[in-house]
Amino acid sequence: MTGEKLFELIGAADDELLERSEWSVQKKKAGFRVKTVIAVAAAVVTVLAVMGVAAAEMGIDPVELIANAFVKRGLSESPEQIGEQINNGEWIYLNGDNVAIIVPESPVKIMLSADGGLTWRESVVENSDGMEAFGDWRDGIAYYGGYIGFFGENGGYLALKAPIAMGREPIRIFLTGDGGDTWREIGDPTDIHQSVPTGAAFSTPEIGFVSYRYGEDPGPDIWRTLDGGGTWEKLAVKLPDGYTDECRFTPLTPSFDGAIGAYPIKVLNTQTGRENMITMRSDDFGLTWRFE
Repeated sequence: MTGEKLFELIGAADDELLERSEWSVQKKKAGFRVKTVIAVAAAVVTVLAVMGVAAAEMGIDPVELIANAFVKRGLSESPEQIGEQINNGEWIYLNGDNVAIIVPESPVKIMLSADGGLTWRESVVENSDGMEAFGDWRDGIAYYGGYIGFFGENGGYLALKAPIAMGREPIRIFLTGDGGDTWREIGDPTDIHQSVPTGAAFSTPEIGFVSYRYGEDPGPDIWRTLDGGGTWEKLAVKLPDGYTDECRFTPLTPSFDGAIGAYPIKVLNTQTGRENMITMRSDDFGLTWRFE
């Protein structure tokens, strides 16, 4: 599949974040060039249709791969639900010829390709066959979603989500320094903030973000670490003028090309039911943000 063809299918991606690939693993000059999980785009794109086309050439159908992992564990997750999660930026990373797919086995497996899906290797996320959730360690817990991406030379992040219970969804965060071959767990905001994650990403091994669905606070509810998960704090966001008290803000997954970042935020007007997207921009790896 050519880069031009897949770009036509994706559409609406942010051009400034498609300039160059970040993941310095073997790359081909030709290949699809799609930024991290398409979350930078201000419009919702139909990734499922793209993956259906790409699967024939990659030799792997990501939706089928993920669904079969649930079946092996005696669980059922519909292809439609998985496709919706993919559309929302979960399970898959695409950038240049680099592809990563989260496979929710126990322990979790990551499928990695550096040549557009012609060849694959896999890694296992150690200690991902259980999870501390709601005060107890739970063996064999199933992860019902997650975010994956890469930055710098060989850095990357993985955020796994447990099932929702009582309006909360625990999250575990892992980092890699070798292109995804091995993963190590770091601290996450769960102990100090419990809600439903809607996105996650790192721009460097130290700077990372977790987005959450709005609750009593209208949002955007964003938590940031500047020390690789050692500590987390809520990111103060100054919203642009013109938004009323009826608006609710759901941040999604930020995307980075080096220091340049974009943070998409979905806006819901609870009175009219209308939704639109606004985007924050950063030029310093996410240390500071502004609306355009």
